[in-house]
Amino acid sequence: MAQTTHSPATQQLQRLQDPNVIVTNTNGTVVVYSPLTGNEIPQGLATDGSGSGFSLPAILWIAFSFTVGIPLMLAGFRGWRLSTGAAIGLSVAVTSWSVFVNTLDNVGISDITLTALVLVLFCLGFLFGLLEVGRMVGLLQLGIQGGLTIGIRIVLLRSLLLVPEPAAFFVNWLLIALCGLASAVLVIWKQRAGLLIGSASIGTFFCALGIDLAVNQQSGMSRGLRYLIDRNRYHVVDTTSNGYFPPTSTLVIIALSIALTPAFAYAQHKLFKGPFCPIDDDDIESLHASNETPAGEEALKTSPSPVSALSHSKPLPEDRCPTPATTEKVRATEGDAFTKDS
Repeated sequence: MAQTTHSPATQQLQRLQDPNVIVTNTNGTVVVYSPLTGNEIPQGLATDGSGSGFSLPAILWIAFSFTVGIPLMLAGFRGWRLSTGAAIGLSVAVTSWSVFVNTLDNVGISDITLTALVLVLFCLGFLFGLLEVGRMVGLLQLGIQGGLTIGIRIVLLRSLLLVPEPAAFFVNWLLIALCGLASAVLVIWKQRAGLLIGSASIGTFFCALGIDLAVNQQSGMSRGLRYLIDRNRYHVVDTTSNGYFPPTSTLVIIALSIALTPAFAYAQHKLFKGPFCPIDDDDIESLHASNETPAGEEALKTSPSPVSALSHSKPLPEDRCPTPATTEKVRATEGDAFTKDS
């Protein structure tokens, strides 16, 4: 009976993913078996919807990367609800893409279908982020994703990821999670700084992805993201055999995008002096109108006006977004003034 030999690639596959068992036939073909059933697990191409070359899905992803990346990189802090919408849309899109990639069987679906599904889900998340109910969630997501995109780029700076050993694969995700957590804490602690860095980080990430897709197609960051996220048992052979070996240009693009993130965050800080969420002008105008009422002059002399009450109260920090409760408080104060006037 001939002894079965295992190549280094096969040995890496054996350590990569449990419960898959990897063996090689006498002709060198890698076969995946399930230790639970003993049946062969058919292998397919690890599709991620990016297409090939400059196919239609590839062009759509390039356009999407620049459409999201450029505004957030240059003016994400001023985007307000557009930025929170983009943050929630990206959360929905990335989550759904990861679920599709990791749950499809060896047959899979076409790249254009997967791309269309993910982009539609992004649009739904974006619309939710435009609503008042999605604002606070979007603020936190904007900060968290800023940290995650920094962590992902750090991990992608090395062939086979920052920690290439399959047994320590989780360390890569641990680093990414720590970056996301640190960014979330920064948003809660110093909202303005957290949102500035978050917007710039997401923007430079997607601009770098768009440039890399145009230069290296699916062999650069696209391949790295697939290698990092795809743990589908139907894609074990394809994912590990092809690995992640980025060209030098990809590493340069990633490194530059990380280095430029603080610069774009500082530029937005200097350019946009106001808060992330502007105060409703209708509330301010209503306060001025109450001061112009002649009948209310005596009442306003004996009781503090809404404007003076607000001026003596603790002001909203410049880098904080006014909450709906704050707006209602302004309107309630205005109503009390009119009651006293009458």
